Amino acid sequence: MQAGPLLPLVDLRIVLFPVRPAPFLVLPFTAAHMHPLPNLQFCHTGVYTFDPDKVAAFYARWFGLVITDEGTGSTGHRVIFMSADPQEHHQLVFAIGRQPEWPGTNQLSFRLDSLEDLKRMAVALHAAQVPFLQQKDHGNTWSLYVADPEGNRIELYTPTPWHVGQPTWWPVDFVKDSVDTIRERTRRAAEAAPGFMPREQWMAHMRTRIDAQRAAFKEINHVA
Repeated sequence: MQAGPLLPLVDLRIVLFPVRPAPFLVLPFTAAHMHPLPNLQFCHTGVYTFDPDKVAAFYARWFGLVITDEGTGSTGHRVIFMSADPQEHHQLVFAIGRQPEWPGTNQLSFRLDSLEDLKRMAVALHAAQVPFLQQKDHGNTWSLYVADPEGNRIELYTPTPWHVGQPTWWPVDFVKDSVDTIRERTRRAAEAAPGFMPREQWMAHMRTRIDAQRAAFKEINHVA
């Protein structure tokens, strides 16, 4: 793999395995849930690898993660811990021991602050011959999917100013298309798509749903 151009690190926030709930769904709770609802934040994931050092170098190079610890686990496997958050000892853990029939992991998702940042990353990754898997305009996000050295799927994405019903994907080329072209094309397509609304409106709607879910939890479980 070629070294490629060095980029200033952008603000990357890891978002792993996002789940889209059904509209207006308030999940039922049973007696088994009789405890205060904690503040849950998904903070790390583990990945089996063939070569953890090679994979760790990739995430350090492209995502600015640092090795916080490394050594041998209780099973005798080499383990590398990495993080990009000083409050988290590790956000990713790479361990040797992957088998050929194992996929390693499903997907790791990194959120960037802007479309400009995403395009810069796309150009640099392409120049370094990092494999592109897909480039998608989801209407509510612009997403680039690439493979790490062992074929694990990575999503680099940034939110658009709009929301449309999902799943949605329109063609886009983050390497060749200009930022202005991408943004305007998405705006036109989004305004004509089912479920269109400004992102702020969608976020307010989601806050209402989340508040209702928490209120239902408190009522059912008699939590003050």
